[in-house]
Amino acid sequence: MWVRRVDVDAAQLGDPDAAIWHAAKGETVSLIQTPAAMQPTKYIAAKWQDKPYGQVKTLAVKALRNADEIAFRLEWQDKTKNERRIDNTDFPDAVAMLFPLSEQSPLIMGGEGAPVSLWYWRADHPTRARNDVASGIGTSRVLDAQPIAAQATHQDGRWSVVLRRSLQLEKPVPETPLFAPGQVLRTTFAVWEGGNLERAGIKAFSPSWLELTLEA
Repeated sequence: MWVRRVDVDAAQLGDPDAAIWHAAKGETVSLIQTPAAMQPTKYIAAKWQDKPYGQVKTLAVKALRNADEIAFRLEWQDKTKNERRIDNTDFPDAVAMLFPLSEQSPLIMGGEGAPVSLWYWRADHPTRARNDVASGIGTSRVLDAQPIAAQATHQDGRWSVVLRRSLQLEKPVPETPLFAPGQVLRTTFAVWEGGNLERAGIKAFSPSWLELTLEA
């Protein structure tokens, strides 16, 4: 997917309803239910064995950059707007992007010595995305650096979320991706439907990488 350069400020780049996003071309990414074998514990796999989850089938993805930042617009169908986290009774809607940090990084949550970077947005914290790293299923941890801004809307039964970050960090963090004009990189996605109590490995995910090329 082509990441086009646009000459706009951060406010326009971060606004899901900005005209630049409606004009941008993107990709429709197919999602599937995360298999039971990929759940972090046997208990979770057994508990959800006969319950429907991961029912979000597609994610509309667009990407743009300006001189300083890169942004991704993620849109998916979700009839209910779930913004609360209360113990084990309420869970927020969420979406994540995963970036491999090595050529050998497995698509599902990375692996030992081949981690992935995760940008994890939740509807209960709509103006920021968490910056995580994982080296296998059940190993996700939060990094101290939190450089990812977010802005979201829920209209007509659809979430639209923009995640935005500087192309280069003033203080680079080894476990986060760097972006450069002309660069080719890969990403993949996951979506959680809070209204269905989805969290952790109970989600929909993309079973293949999406290749991105940043306009020079």
